Amino acid sequence: MYRVRPLFARLLFASMAFITVFSSTTRAQWSSGDRQRLASELELAAKNLDPSQFPAVAESSAAVVSSINAAELFFAQQTDPANGAAWLEYLDLNPLRELIASEASATDIAREAISLRFRLVGTTPGLELSKLMLLRRDLERLIEAVRLRDADRAEKAVAKQMESLAEKIREMDDSPSADDVSTIGAVIGLLHSSGQASGLVESFRNQFSRPNMAILIDESMVQSAINRGVNQSRPVRDCILGTRIVGNASLNGVITADLLPSIGEVRVQVALAGCVSSQNTGYNGPVRLQTSGTGTVNVSRLLHISEAGISADNAFVQATLNTNIDAIEHRLRLVRRIARKKAAEQKPNADRIAVEKLRSQVGAQFVEQTDSATAVSPPDVLGNVRPVLKRLSLDEPARLWGSTDQEIFIDSTFRRHDQLGSVVTRPAIFAAYDAAVQLHESVVDNAMTPLLAGRTMREGDFEGLIAETGLPIETQAGVAESGSSVLADENTDSEDGDEDQDPFEIDFANLRPIIFEARDQTVRVGVRGTRFAQGKRELKQAMEITAVYESARAEDGRVLLLRKGDVDVSFPGPGKRLSVSQAGLKRTIQKKFDDVFPAVLLDKSMTVPMTSKLESLRGRVFRPELVEANDGWLTVGVGQID
Repeated sequence: MYRVRPLFARLLFASMAFITVFSSTTRAQWSSGDRQRLASELELAAKNLDPSQFPAVAESSAAVVSSINAAELFFAQQTDPANGAAWLEYLDLNPLRELIASEASATDIAREAISLRFRLVGTTPGLELSKLMLLRRDLERLIEAVRLRDADRAEKAVAKQMESLAEKIREMDDSPSADDVSTIGAVIGLLHSSGQASGLVESFRNQFSRPNMAILIDESMVQSAINRGVNQSRPVRDCILGTRIVGNASLNGVITADLLPSIGEVRVQVALAGCVSSQNTGYNGPVRLQTSGTGTVNVSRLLHISEAGISADNAFVQATLNTNIDAIEHRLRLVRRIARKKAAEQKPNADRIAVEKLRSQVGAQFVEQTDSATAVSPPDVLGNVRPVLKRLSLDEPARLWGSTDQEIFIDSTFRRHDQLGSVVTRPAIFAAYDAAVQLHESVVDNAMTPLLAGRTMREGDFEGLIAETGLPIETQAGVAESGSSVLADENTDSEDGDEDQDPFEIDFANLRPIIFEARDQTVRVGVRGTRFAQGKRELKQAMEITAVYESARAEDGRVLLLRKGDVDVSFPGPGKRLSVSQAGLKRTIQKKFDDVFPAVLLDKSMTVPMTSKLESLRGRVFRPELVEANDGWLTVGVGQID
């Protein structure tokens, strides 16, 4: 009689690719009282450090050697010879093992351990192997052990950092800056890796435990996949109280979906509201009855949706039916009179039976259709992402599903065991949108610091890392080929000399190697480095290479991010005056990064491919219609183009 689109379930599961925060207001959770309390805890913990808990160099070195041997054995026994040889050549495990065996200086051991650790952190398929993850963990412990090898000196250094952080925390305001959060995170990470002040570490993690990634799926997107009109006819073949009924019935109505408030799952109320009409002929012996009927039917069912799948409550069905006997046909008047009298006597009972049959039939069909939706297996949305997270030494984000009466949300916190989330809830969105992504500054810091902190990368390396994930790299000219570089400056004037054509390399800073700030309706992005080199020229100095973007609305209504001015290259902190050569290198840095930070972002619409499994979304075009940056949160809302 009618059909509910089972594909709406896939739409709901597709929203798992995005992560959302459930909150209606921006509210700081970093009050003056909180700051004073944590600062006092820091100062107290600084006086009670336990150097015996520092990782020991000897034990850590032995663990690394054991993990190296296990990795070599794995590649020798569990992979084909060519593949195993290629991996061992890439990993180059012998130098570190030989340094440890020869009892080389701790500095040399640490330097080689750091180099090997960088080879184990990336996007290359295979780095998620358990043997390599174990080796990476042991390397990180060895690096920390070397760092803290002089227990007395290390204890004083750690205590000094804690006391300095306590003083800094007291001076912070209700909305800490990205630098503030990163500084806190660095100290908390140090305490965690050195086995100190576990209660204090947990206090900070609890304080900075707000979700830091978000997406909202508006109810209209769900309704566009489910809501539809129903206009169906079917033949009637039935028997009620000995009367055989033949005819046709039609159902006209609408199927609708409404979101309901829920935390822990998404709740969707799917309902059918329709009008029924029929024209039938009843046969009872030699008598024929011409009947017509009108009625209503209302069916609803509550669906519960989560990563585990879709379940449904029992359907609730209501129906009414009013049947009229339009004519009784028989050649004898007496028979017609008797039939009319008997029909009148049986009509109440017959109507009750007919209503129940209507309820049962429509309800069963509705359950069948909605059951087809619950049979859809939820996709493992982190299936492709999970290996990449392991390769990058990152933890799987925690997630919480839910819904309000206006939107679907999935609340997620992306951080490792030694990292922090957000201390500020997401800002409310007052503009209309079909879907809105929200990203906190801590996400970028948490994702990029383990990969890039202290690392040396050459021009094009970063694109290669991303290309290995299978994600497209979009540039001003389109999508870059794997191995190509958006950093290449194809428009360099020949008068700049051949040296400007040489590839460059940059040493990333240990603290916030990637800058991402969303404050006061501006977005600031960039990199922090400690060295930049190109050809024979080298600049060894702390530097920030940044671009600032502001939102602007185009004539067609779309929202863009426009870069304000040129790429900025600054050298924070005290430093020597740049030489002529270094000043020239600064101009080269600006030129090279001009393509990294294009003049316009978010200038392209997004079209859902016609091959999408979401039939209701195929061919739809979306574009950014909302961009806001406040309190460390970047919000991008998209809407459908009619």
